[in-house]
Amino acid sequence: MITLPAWLRTPFAQLVAAILGLLLAATVGFYFFELRHSEQANVFSALWWSVVTLTTVGYGDIVPQTTGGRLMGILVMISGIGLVSTFTGNLASLLVERKAKKRKGLLEVKLNNHILIVGWNEFAANLVEGLVQDNTHQDSELVLINNLGEEAREELRFSLGLGERLHFVWGNPTQKNVIHKARPQNARVAYLLCHEGLESAEADQQTIYAALALRSLAPKLPLYGEVALPENREHLLRTGVNELFVRGELATRMMGMVGEDPALWAFVQTLLGMRGARLLRFRSLTREEREQNWGEMVARVRAQDQSLPLALCSKGADVSLQDLLDESSALDSFILSLFESSGQETSLGSQGPRVLPNPPDDEALAPYDALLFLQGPGVRK
Repeated sequence: MITLPAWLRTPFAQLVAAILGLLLAATVGFYFFELRHSEQANVFSALWWSVVTLTTVGYGDIVPQTTGGRLMGILVMISGIGLVSTFTGNLASLLVERKAKKRKGLLEVKLNNHILIVGWNEFAANLVEGLVQDNTHQDSELVLINNLGEEAREELRFSLGLGERLHFVWGNPTQKNVIHKARPQNARVAYLLCHEGLESAEADQQTIYAALALRSLAPKLPLYGEVALPENREHLLRTGVNELFVRGELATRMMGMVGEDPALWAFVQTLLGMRGARLLRFRSLTREEREQNWGEMVARVRAQDQSLPLALCSKGADVSLQDLLDESSALDSFILSLFESSGQETSLGSQGPRVLPNPPDDEALAPYDALLFLQGPGVRK
């Protein structure tokens, strides 16, 4: 016994099948009664008449002359009134239902190069604001994965003001089937936040599960996470999170600096864009700059737009045993052969970025990838 797919057993699919069946019957019947003896017999003309009659458009360019053809026309017109109106109503209902599911975060997003924010708390709006202001991410689409209520999601949609760039995936962010709807394999970056309303230990546990689910679905996706308890930092790093921030750690350190002089906090706020446009910027070094040293590059940048270079950066890279072991050493070669023969993974994970602040003037730029700098007054908005 042949079992039809579930979507073919739906009322909408059955309605479409009825319309197609009626069109087929009307086409064959009209051709038999009206066109088969005509010198210009044409099946397409019969189909054209069937569609025009079924939809009650009635152009009048083809008119039945025989009794059989007119009876066929009466049948098609009476059936068409009900079938077409029902089809239109069902189609409108499906579109409305799909739009409602999308707003509720129940559909898979069809995006590429988007940003994922997993979890939500009272400080998450600051993250979104920073992403929107960042030149790199200001046009990116955001997907929020959380289990907030519908009213809370609508408030977020209004307060964030991102319009169609904001998408929701509703559900438990620790579940693969929920995260899968956000297409993490196509995303640019993901941020893991401590979900509000949970105890610190439970929030960290949920973040760990979410990180594991993301890593299994998107092994190469950059992950940046937040942890509530410092003792859980190492656990989260083992899940493959690239960088981790302990909640409150930076704030308490800044409070200590404020005790030295409040101007330090005002300076940091200005750098981070909390008092206007963000001044601290990041960009890749050009090919020409990588042939220079630090002193030459600083002089050129200062003369160009008065920006102030602060530090050199080397991007992170994947590290393996092959990178650390010396192939000319018999012992190192033996260790590597043991790993390979046993089928064990020789990758040691990703080595984080290296930052060299205020290097000496003779520091060559060739080993570095990027530059941290203060945006000059000539390019500030």
